[in-house]
Amino acid sequence: MRIKDSEEQPDNAELYFYGDICSDTWESKWSPEGKAPQDVSDFLHSLDSKKRIDVYINSGGGDVFGGIAIYNILSRYPGETVAHIDGIAASIAGIIPFACDKVIAKSSAQIMLHKPWAFCVGNADDMKKCIESLNTCEKSIIDIYTEHAINGTTSEKIKSMIDRETWLTCGEAQQYFNIGIENGEPAQACVSDFYDKYRSVPENLSQNPKIENEAERKRKLQLELDCLKFNKER
Repeated sequence: MRIKDSEEQPDNAELYFYGDICSDTWESKWSPEGKAPQDVSDFLHSLDSKKRIDVYINSGGGDVFGGIAIYNILSRYPGETVAHIDGIAASIAGIIPFACDKVIAKSSAQIMLHKPWAFCVGNADDMKKCIESLNTCEKSIIDIYTEHAINGTTSEKIKSMIDRETWLTCGEAQQYFNIGIENGEPAQACVSDFYDKYRSVPENLSQNPKIENEAERKRKLQLELDCLKFNKER
């Protein structure tokens, strides 16, 4: 995330989602490209008199609650916002562009819709609460996509795409949602920890695994330890 100041565009700022979506800042601090709702809120409050934000998205998804919160935070920003889908907007990252006043994408950049999922540990009551939470999240996602749908696209149609995990080029998604298309090749799809969680990942993504060095392995181990500590303290 950075502010863009220039003589030509003194009122512009740039916000980049070039990694996974996190729920809390303690997660995003361990992931250099990850973004949490508080990161976005702090960034927007730092803009002072900035009028326009260009939001650049190349994300494989992440935490559903974090993504919905980011969507709502961006939606409330009073200045002009323009989203650019540079490579991929998958899973919960797919709703973030629609928080902006305008969405622009390369025709072959991709959007992916699917059912939210979660890990759950506990008894039957815990499982029931988890199911209820997932159903509520899914309804929120469907409502957001429906709000930005065109050409008579219904919530039922959007739900059917979500149910079967649908990958669309932005040229295809333009049939259903208000997306402007520009010429040129999209950015290379981002690296994500979530591709192995999806059912129908395109071949070009599934063959682009994350290469971990020793520092990356240590970072992920520390993140898991922090997560266990956080959950224990709660």
